[in-house]
Amino acid sequence: MSAALFDLALRVAARDAGGPVPRLLHNPAPSRDVKVAVAARRTGPVVHVQAVGPDGRTHSGTGAEGLAALARAAGCVSGDLGTGATALVDTPATLRALAGLARSFADPARSAGLDVAAGSALAGWWAERAAHPGTSAVTDVLGTTRTRFMLGAAPGEDHAVAWRAALSVPNGVGGLHIWHHAVTGGPLLPGLDALREDDEWQLEAMQEAVSEQRSWDRPETLHLAAARLMSRCDAADLYEAALLADPLWRARGVHTGFVCHGQAVTGAGQAGNRVTVRADRLDTRLKAGSAVTGWAGEPMAAMPDAENRFGGEVFATGVGEDGALTVTIGGLRKTGYRPVAGETVTVIPAPPSVSTIRSRRTAVARLYRRRFSWLSQGSTPTASRRPVPLAVMIAAADDETPED
Repeated sequence: MSAALFDLALRVAARDAGGPVPRLLHNPAPSRDVKVAVAARRTGPVVHVQAVGPDGRTHSGTGAEGLAALARAAGCVSGDLGTGATALVDTPATLRALAGLARSFADPARSAGLDVAAGSALAGWWAERAAHPGTSAVTDVLGTTRTRFMLGAAPGEDHAVAWRAALSVPNGVGGLHIWHHAVTGGPLLPGLDALREDDEWQLEAMQEAVSEQRSWDRPETLHLAAARLMSRCDAADLYEAALLADPLWRARGVHTGFVCHGQAVTGAGQAGNRVTVRADRLDTRLKAGSAVTGWAGEPMAAMPDAENRFGGEVFATGVGEDGALTVTIGGLRKTGYRPVAGETVTVIPAPPSVSTIRSRRTAVARLYRRRFSWLSQGSTPTASRRPVPLAVMIAAADDETPED
């Protein structure tokens, strides 16, 4: 079975059940305490904004008045953004319209009041963090619904109107609150704490700009721009790893190759440092050098804690004479669980290390700050000849394949 057939089976199950069926048991969309349903559309040069806050009141306006409406709905008309409000939208077009409007009034000198400046900073925060999967700043309820549930409709026909009907969500901007509540119940996906920290760091930068009455959309230093660009890549990696913590997503991952499932034919034991897994399928995406983690049990079984999981690195993959794929994992830690021969194990890619991500960002920022770094100067280093050690030359010669 392929992933496409797996999804097709879910669509058929949803059709037979007469309603949506789950794709995830966990909530993939973290949120803040305050949530604001937002809709924005551009008509020529004018942007129309509607916002509904926790009190259920609708605030609307165009241009600067639209940004002030956002501030009123989020409760930050005084310029205090607080802990931030989560924007609930049902189309990316809303964020695109808000992004352009927010930049137009990013400079407090152009704002008619503190409420407009606060609304501009809040919308700018939403637009920036929306590019980071797993953020708590923005929830695209349509995208979240498609990630967590499957509707019994053909691909491309699960549009917003169909989902509103399936979930009994009323029309209008206020219905986004009901929609969000319907699709974000249950435990939150683990492993998204680092993304929330990035959300808060960006929110603090916006708050400082509002408090100091300066533009939040000013040119950034090289090291800050590089760190923010890296954060987008890190967010995607962290979110993909968090999805594999959900048992239903792991069941699908068996058919995409990201989840390796099979029997340990060579166990590590107490003194060993390697384990060989005979996989049930040949289409694994685990390659030599990949960091992995695994545990005893089926993919849909609950993932045990760290003490009952093993971690290591894929040393080699190969296909035996019987046509089965074998994955050799080495570098196992000396303590904790170790698989033994005959056990059924599940192996997935290891999640990114948050400490490694932070140290890498720090190192890049340091290189951009250095006066004589080629990164800070913007010039690509030129190729230069250097003495090659004899041992390296001999090793390179040994690796050459002799010609017949």
